[in-house]
Amino acid sequence: MAQLIQAAHARATSDDPLDVLDAVLTLARDVSARSDAAVDQAVRQAREAGYSWTVIGERLGVSRQAARQRYADRLAQAPAPIGLIRGRDLEAALAAALAAAEADHLAEAGTEHILLGLLTDGVAAATLEQLGVSRDKIRDASHRLFDYPSEPTHEGRTVFSAEAQAALAGAEQLATERTPTCEPVAVTTPQLLAVVATNPGSRARRVLNDLGVDVADIKRLLHCYINVPRTPFGRRSRRGRPGKKQADRCSFCGHARSEERRLVAGPDVWICSECVAMCSEILAQSTEAGT
Repeated sequence: MAQLIQAAHARATSDDPLDVLDAVLTLARDVSARSDAAVDQAVRQAREAGYSWTVIGERLGVSRQAARQRYADRLAQAPAPIGLIRGRDLEAALAAALAAAEADHLAEAGTEHILLGLLTDGVAAATLEQLGVSRDKIRDASHRLFDYPSEPTHEGRTVFSAEAQAALAGAEQLATERTPTCEPVAVTTPQLLAVVATNPGSRARRVLNDLGVDVADIKRLLHCYINVPRTPFGRRSRRGRPGKKQADRCSFCGHARSEERRLVAGPDVWICSECVAMCSEILAQSTEAGT
């Protein structure tokens, strides 16, 4: 439940309880649909392993005929789901987070270390830097807020804390909810930053509060990457009311054209000035890093 609430806070358009409620309801529907898809996949695997509809029906608590009627056509039509993968930026961030926890002589890396790791590369790094967050500031705030041992107190490999693992699960849920069903689910740094920053009780959120960072600014900058409703084929639906011309919108963040938000046209797509600016910052950061 905590993971869903974190994902809902990241998805909501504001911290208003009604907006959060809308986000929770949307996530609940998505989780239900994903659960059904998981059952379909398990039934598919059982059939491919040679189990009869009679045996499968017994496990499902229904008759052979009911199991076959419910799943046979669905398995014939639906493709096997594509797995979840982690982006390179996220892998680099997680490795940096574990290294930061080891440097603090800790057995577990918390969400404050994830925050440090997110400054390594990608959209999350560009977002935090735009808000004036640096590694030194995060370290100083973490050592003010939390007690760290001065000497190593454990042997063996550093692992992620329960809170950090819950944040990763929340990021996976958020990525899954926002990925077209025909594509692999790629978890990247924007989802993880959104989850750790919008969880009011997380250590990362406490660090951001200490630094005076407005979480609403983080959500605004990440909007293009975590909050764009998509169709099963990965594009925002262009259909509206019959006979009514739809306003031109950015294909990335979904915002309509306005005096403040200019749009650049491409082949069947648009991109707004804010998304162009964010892309420029990310590319500039990669160039400076020599990548």
